[in-house]
Amino acid sequence: MSMRTATALGLVIALAACGGTPAAQTPGAQQAKTVTIAVSSDEGTLTPFTNESGYPGDNLVKLVFDTLLIQKGDKAEPLLATALETTDNKVFRLPLRTGVTWQDGKPFTAADAVFSVEFFKKNMSGDSSIDVRSVESVTADGDTLTITLDSPDPEFPMRVLTDLSMLPKHLWESVTKVNEAGVDKAVGTGPFKLTGYEKERGYTFTANSGYFGGKPKVDTIKVNVIPQETTQFAALRTGEVSLSVRNVPPQQSNALKQQPNLAIAEGTEFASTMLQFNTTRAPFDKAEVRRAIAKAIDVQDLVKTALLGQGTVGDPGFVHPQAPVKGAPQPPVFDVAAAKSELDALGAKPGPDGVRVLDGKPMSYELLVQSTSTDRLRSAELIRDMLKNVGVAVKISSLDPDSLDAKVWPEYDVKKGRNYDLTMWGWSAPIMQTSSDIVRLFASDPEDGTLNIGGFENAAVDKTIAELKATTTMEERAVATGKLQKQVAEQMPFVTLYYRNGAYAYRKDTYSGWVWQNGLGILHKGSFVG
Repeated sequence: MSMRTATALGLVIALAACGGTPAAQTPGAQQAKTVTIAVSSDEGTLTPFTNESGYPGDNLVKLVFDTLLIQKGDKAEPLLATALETTDNKVFRLPLRTGVTWQDGKPFTAADAVFSVEFFKKNMSGDSSIDVRSVESVTADGDTLTITLDSPDPEFPMRVLTDLSMLPKHLWESVTKVNEAGVDKAVGTGPFKLTGYEKERGYTFTANSGYFGGKPKVDTIKVNVIPQETTQFAALRTGEVSLSVRNVPPQQSNALKQQPNLAIAEGTEFASTMLQFNTTRAPFDKAEVRRAIAKAIDVQDLVKTALLGQGTVGDPGFVHPQAPVKGAPQPPVFDVAAAKSELDALGAKPGPDGVRVLDGKPMSYELLVQSTSTDRLRSAELIRDMLKNVGVAVKISSLDPDSLDAKVWPEYDVKKGRNYDLTMWGWSAPIMQTSSDIVRLFASDPEDGTLNIGGFENAAVDKTIAELKATTTMEERAVATGKLQKQVAEQMPFVTLYYRNGAYAYRKDTYSGWVWQNGLGILHKGSFVG
């Protein structure tokens, strides 16, 4: 039975190997002495509390650290646990593997598992925090872990247990400032050991020959920090690197495919690209204005022009049509005539320069865009022209990622406020894994709406979120999620523009054992083990 559809009838998951779909059918090396990966920025000391990004930072962390369960497709399957048992989606029993050792040679025990859950509960902060507030207790009886929640949650295994890394108690019990944990704390049970780190330059991982899942197919992984996209792809062509973690721009795909010994792994990704409104700033505090602007944007043209067709148009209710989350897809809203009519009805009359004036102020706004994203910059230009057609002026400001984050999501804390009109934004694939993750985008309470960067508030949406969180089965949760999607499409706190297809270039003469995992791409354990 799928973890995603488990009900109170009971659930026992048997042990299964991690993996997925082969990334490509092209011949190449299935084993390698060394694989070199290009990343765009430093990812900190690579502990579960210090990586700088969800992708690729968390993907690298998970090469060192294991979790109790592992995501495979839309299922959560055993990893450090050998099974998962529940009859009510409130009490979860997890028999643990025996004979597993930490990378420093100490044994992994149930006491480490208890410590890890409790430690994460005490240290919920930052971009990589895991919401374990619902954990009422965690205990161990021999080699079996029992986690009891304060209320039933059928998505808890997928949302938490596939993400919460096990920590060695003997190394982490003395840690008081998790955001300052050093590489000496980057010790897990995973297939690779972190054996080298040069800040702003890169990392070295060495295969864990004693890994319980089998000897890794690669002896050494080197990770080089190469900020520029063009430099990464140039390094691929020369063989300096074996894989670029940057999504290949559609405009460069054919040229790279024609290069000797290069291939591109392609598949479904759930990462989103949105036009985000600051709903705490007029006139975007009005749903009527947000809806009118949304109707002026042709998302199909964005996919065709900015992505050269290599993507899926955005759902007004946010959820990717192939995501594990099940709900109710919403119809597209593009309608230029309706956009103009609705702006007229709001009293937004064109001024002498053609720019509408609403409540005495010109409808002229700044749109912040990440300077390193080719498709977002192009999409911003297209959106500017589309909105000009309905009398709304947009000035595009290109910022480096850190400067953009400081305005939109300062210190990764929505309680710190925001300073922008509009921004091109997006969320990585894990947000699409469960409805419990998605509600973080819309809940008005910042303790629940940790990703609500637009400051969106709506009483009806909050009520639906409360109903969703109170459901005890996946069937009930799907109904509540569908209701939430409909409300999101009506309120339009942001415009979901598209979801890019995943495309990652690699050297097939160096290593071609990459395995595609929807939502994760090819940089994960399954590409190196099994």
